[in-house]
Amino acid sequence: MAAERGTTEVGPRHRFDQERLERYLRVHLPGFPRQPAGALAVRQYSSGQSNPTFYLQKAGQVYVLRKKPHGPLLPRAHNVDREYRVQKALFSAGFPVPEPLLYCSDVSIIGTEFYVMQHVQGRIFRDLSLPEVGPAERSALYIAMIETLALLHSFDLQSLGLQGYGKGPGYCKRQVSTWKRQYDAAAHADIPAMTKLAEWLANNLPSDDNEERLIHGDFRIDNIIFHPTKARVLAVLDWELSTAGHPLADLAYACLFYFWPTSTKDLVQGTVLETPSLEELVSIYCHCRGISTTLSNFNFFLALSYFKMAAISQGIYARYLIGNASAENSHEFAKIVKPLAERGLDFYNVSTYLNLFHQSRKGQEILLKVKQFMKQHIYPAEKEIIKYYAGCGNTEEKWKKPPLLERLKEMAKAEGLWNLFLPDVSGLSQLDYALIAEEMGKCCFAPEVFNCHAPDTGNMEVLHMYGTEEQKKEWLEPLLEGKISSCFCMTEPDVASSDATNMQCSVERDGNSYVINGKKWWSSGAGNPNCKVAIVMGKTKNSSASRYKQHSMIIVPMDTPGLKLIRPLSVFGYLGRSHGCIFQLRLTLKLKQVNQILSETTLGVCLVL
Repeated sequence: MAAERGTTEVGPRHRFDQERLERYLRVHLPGFPRQPAGALAVRQYSSGQSNPTFYLQKAGQVYVLRKKPHGPLLPRAHNVDREYRVQKALFSAGFPVPEPLLYCSDVSIIGTEFYVMQHVQGRIFRDLSLPEVGPAERSALYIAMIETLALLHSFDLQSLGLQGYGKGPGYCKRQVSTWKRQYDAAAHADIPAMTKLAEWLANNLPSDDNEERLIHGDFRIDNIIFHPTKARVLAVLDWELSTAGHPLADLAYACLFYFWPTSTKDLVQGTVLETPSLEELVSIYCHCRGISTTLSNFNFFLALSYFKMAAISQGIYARYLIGNASAENSHEFAKIVKPLAERGLDFYNVSTYLNLFHQSRKGQEILLKVKQFMKQHIYPAEKEIIKYYAGCGNTEEKWKKPPLLERLKEMAKAEGLWNLFLPDVSGLSQLDYALIAEEMGKCCFAPEVFNCHAPDTGNMEVLHMYGTEEQKKEWLEPLLEGKISSCFCMTEPDVASSDATNMQCSVERDGNSYVINGKKWWSSGAGNPNCKVAIVMGKTKNSSASRYKQHSMIIVPMDTPGLKLIRPLSVFGYLGRSHGCIFQLRLTLKLKQVNQILSETTLGVCLVL
C-alpha cells in the first residue's frame, strides 16, 4: 500500500482487530471490496488531538475511519455519533464534507464506536501560515475558508433535519460552564489565569446569547481539505465539537491565530499571519452573511476561544497521563495552558467592537510615504504634464509619455514605492493597498508613477499567477521594471461583450499554432508606443463545453503580423492621452505555440507565447 501522506503505522494504544473490522465492513458497507485477495491495510493519521482517525485501503478502495479513544474519557466528550449525524445532514444539503458511509455503535467490533466516511483527496495545510504558497494564493485559500464558514452559518437547523442538535438559547453561558467543567476535571495544577478568565467570561456574557446556528466548534484552516490546485474547499473535517450556538464563536476561533502568544508557537505552526488581514476575513464573512461589520462583543468570543483552547490543551495532557492521547506530542500541552489563558485575559480591555479598517504597520508606513511623495512631487507636476499634452496637438507626440513622467517613475522606484499592487512584491494586504490606491487615485497619472496602473496591473497579476518561467522572464519582469507596457483586449464593437459569452473573437488550435481572428476596442494602453504585448480574450469553438468554459486568454506580442491598430477612440470627446489612449484593433494572425500555461481556470484560461 502506498502510504497516505500524514499517516503512520497504528500506534500501540490505538490498535484493534483489523480482520474483524474487515469482516464487518464486507457485510455492512456498500461497495466495500468483498474478494478475499489482500488484507485490509490500516494506517493512522498523525495529526489531530481528539478522536483517532485511520486511513483504510482495500483493493484500490480508500476510506477514512474515525473512532473514540480507548480507555476512560472526559464526560460527554468524543461523541462520534454526533459527528456522523451532522456530516450526513450537511452532505445531503450540498455542504463540503466527506460523505459519511457507515456508523457502528457495536463496541465489540474494534473496541469503541466508530464511523466510516469517504476519503477526499486534496491539500491540507498543517502550518497555518501556508509557507508553501505565495501571499496571493494564501489570501485566496483563507478567503475560501471564511466564505465556507459563512455558508455553514447560513443553514437553518430545521431545514437540515437537526432539530434539537443543541440545547437552545444560552450557548455562551453553557460554553463557559462546559469548558470550566472540562478544565476542572483534567487540571493537574492551579493556574490562576484560568480561574480569572472563567469569572470574567461568566460576568460578561453577550446580550444576544440566544442565536442558534449550526456551528463547527473547531473551525480552522488545518481542518479543511482544499482542491489540489485551486483555492476551493472540498471538505471540512472534525465535527466533534459541532452544536447549535452563536456563529461568532466559530468566526473568532478561526481568527484565533492572529493573536497567538509567542511562547506557544512550537506546538502550533505558522500562528502569525500578515496576509490576508483579520479585517479582510471578518469583512468578507459579514458580507457573505449580509450582516453588519460592527461586531459587538467580538472580544468576548476571542477570549472564549482562548479559554476553550486552554481547556482542550489541558484535556490533551490529561489523556497523555492516563495513556490514551492520540498524538505523540500530547505531553507538551501542559505548558501552554497558562499562556493561552493569559492571552484570553488580554481581551479585558479590548473594545467590544472590531475595527475593520485598521492597516498593518507596514501599510501605514507606505501610505504615509505615498502621501508625502504625492505632495512633494506629483501635485506640483500636474500643470506641466497637462501643458505637455495640450502642446502635442494631433502629432505623433501625443501618444508618447512626457519626460517628466518618466523622471517621476524613477524617483518613486528609488524610494521603494513601486509595484505596491502585488502582495508578493510589496507584502501589503488588500486593505493596506486599498487605502494607498485611494491616495494615488487623486491624480490621473499618479498610479503610473508607482507602476500601479491599469491595465498593466491586471496583466501582471495574470502572468504572476499563471505564467511559465519563460513567460515571466520575457513579459512579467520588464513590466514589473516599467520597461514596457501592455494592453488587455476583451471588449468587442459588434456585441455586448460585457457578457463574455457573446464574444466573437475566435481562438483556434492549428497544429502547433493558434489562429486568432476578431476585432477588439476600448483596448486601454494600446496606443502607447511602449506597449509591447497584449493579452487577448477569445473563444474556442467547442460545442460540447459549457458556454462559460469556452474562453481563453492568449499572449500576443504587439509586433505580431496580422495585429492592426485601427483608430483611437474618444470618451466624451477626449482621447485620454495619459493612458496611451483607447484603441480599436483588428486581429487576423497565427501564433506559434510554445507552451501552455493553464488549461483550465474559472474562464478556462490558456496563455501561450
